[in-house]
This record gives sequence, structure tokens and C-alpha cells, in this order.
Amino acid sequence: MAVAGLLDSILNLLARPKKRSEVKVENLECLTEKTAYILFAVAEAVLGENFLRKAPNFIETVDDYLNYQRRAQREQFLNALLIAETSGFNLIVAGKFRGFSHMTIEERRGILEKLRGSDRELRRNIYAAFVNVSASTYYTSDLTWDDLNYAGVSVDHPEILANPQPVPWRPDDPRTVEPNVAL
Repeated sequence: MAVAGLLDSILNLLARPKKRSEVKVENLECLTEKTAYILFAVAEAVLGENFLRKAPNFIETVDDYLNYQRRAQREQFLNALLIAETSGFNLIVAGKFRGFSHMTIEERRGILEKLRGSDRELRRNIYAAFVNVSASTYYTSDLTWDDLNYAGVSVDHPEILANPQPVPWRPDDPRTVEPNVAL
């Protein structure tokens, strides 16, 4: 535990993310101010510059999700954010001696691509965590559902279940939609 605490302290000391006015850091439980700013930079690289238009509560949603994760997983994710912000990590990964949040979106995407294509499992895991958290959080926002041709949860919209076959999202599929039946 002492080593983990020391690592956390060192990473917090080294990380100096770019502050963004779009990021509200009040009332966060798991994310710190620093990790919230880094998360914003990660999400911007994964989802695009204006992702908050469709997911205005992105940071708060991730913070809430982190409450439901095992402590070890939560700490690993937060440490990955801090590691990504360190200049040394970015120098090793992509030859850029700047924090992740201080790079342009294209430079950040380049870092993510280097992580994705790395021969080291830890780097690929950091990439996967960043992309999975960003995409899954983004698409939980109901403002993105029209982009996916998703009408919403059928419990909230029973008219979806009343559509004649084939269902709208499978217009060329003649198979009927069978309810799941326990065997």
C-alpha cells in the first residue's frame, strides 16, 4: 500500500493538466480536478471537439460510474489518466515532451494510436480503457440516440414493441423477433 500511495503522490505532483472552462469540478467524488481535466482531453481526442453538445454531463457521468467500480480498478483508471498527462510518458510513447491535455486533438489522437498499436499490454490496456469509457459514456446520453437510430428503452417507449414485423432497425430481415424464453 505504501508503494501505491507513493506512486499516486508522484503522479499527482507531475501531472499539470490544462484547465478547461467546460469542465465543472465541483461535487466530484472519484475524479479530482486534475483527473477531470485529463479525462476531458481524452474524451475530446476519442469523440471529437464538441462532444459535450451531445453528452453535457460527461464528466459527472464518468465520476458516477467510478463509484461502482472496484477500488483497484478505479485507482488504475485514475492513475492511467495521470500517467497519460506526464511529459515523460508522452516522450517515451510518441516523442512529445508535453502533457496530454496540452497537445492538439490530432497529437492526442496520435498518442492514442501509438498506445493502441503498442507491443506492450499495459499501453494497449490504457488505450482500451480510455476509448471504452469515453464511447460508452458518450452513447449513454439520450442526445446521441438519434445518431444511432435508437428510439430508446422499450420499457419507456412501448410503441417500439408494437411495430409490425420486420422491426424498423431490421427492414430487410424477414425473421421474427422472438422474446427471450428461459429454458
